Amino acid sequence: MLAACGKVAKEEQGAASTPSAVTNANGQQEEAAKGSNVAPAKPQTQTVEHGFGKSEVPLHPQRIAVIGHEDILLSLGAPIVYAFGFKGYYLENELKQAGAELSGSADVSFNLEAILASQPDLIVLQQYFTDEKGYEELSKIAPTIAYKPDDWKTNIKTIGKVLGLEEKAASVIADYEDKLQKAKETIIKAVGSDATVAYIRPSNKDLQVFFPSFAPLIYDELGLKADASIAELQKGSQDDWGVNTSLEKLPSITADYVFAIYGGSIDSAEDFQKYTEEASEVEKLNVWKSIPAVGKNHVFKVSARHWMSSGPTANGKVIDDVVAALTGK
Repeated sequence: MLAACGKVAKEEQGAASTPSAVTNANGQQEEAAKGSNVAPAKPQTQTVEHGFGKSEVPLHPQRIAVIGHEDILLSLGAPIVYAFGFKGYYLENELKQAGAELSGSADVSFNLEAILASQPDLIVLQQYFTDEKGYEELSKIAPTIAYKPDDWKTNIKTIGKVLGLEEKAASVIADYEDKLQKAKETIIKAVGSDATVAYIRPSNKDLQVFFPSFAPLIYDELGLKADASIAELQKGSQDDWGVNTSLEKLPSITADYVFAIYGGSIDSAEDFQKYTEEASEVEKLNVWKSIPAVGKNHVFKVSARHWMSSGPTANGKVIDDVVAALTGK
């Protein structure tokens, strides 16, 4: 079309060298210089900076393969053709409803042939899933952008801008913040504003205790306060996520409510059930029974399938779990 416009412009320029009269929609006459007002073609790609560098990506991708940021892409309503997912994955049903081909395995290594077969025009990657070499392999299939999963709100804004879905990203965040505020009000009404909480992962061998910097949603945003034992454990730890310690530390946890997580983020529902059954041996120990929350029946078992994931859906499920636990609804 642009070539045709250029040809017409040249022919008209050869026929006359003075401006011609052009009639607009109102019947008014406007003068325009021949051949000088051809609009430049709009760019079809954009340069995007991400965790592995910079990439030229399509302005309006129509076939997206997503590996690790499924929660965000689903929330944006993006056109997903391939996704990391498997039977029992917390987003399995939503991804299938979106028409995405699932990787079919919890293995984070890539099936490059399956990704290629989905014919993506963009790949959105969770940066921790691979290294530079893996990124380069994916980039041979389609332009690839990678982001860490640390802050889903920042990521959804960034990815939303890349996909031309900035308004949708803002709407998702607004809806989430509204849900969070309502949940906080419900929780404070149910248990008061001074209720304390501890977030742990017990096993037959040891104990993990998570810190507020790792789980601000649990320790701060929902109106609960970190148990005094958390601050004491932080004094002896160099990590900001939490601490690995012995089961002998269990009696020091005096929180009003305890959330005990089991399994991993890429486990199935069956895996979660297996881990909770194995951990039942811990519940037979006197150190476990000495926890005040145990005596009050205020220890709640939760699944890492969404508690260890990040995104509006995963965090929304965590909010629902906490509200249900503390209100009995």
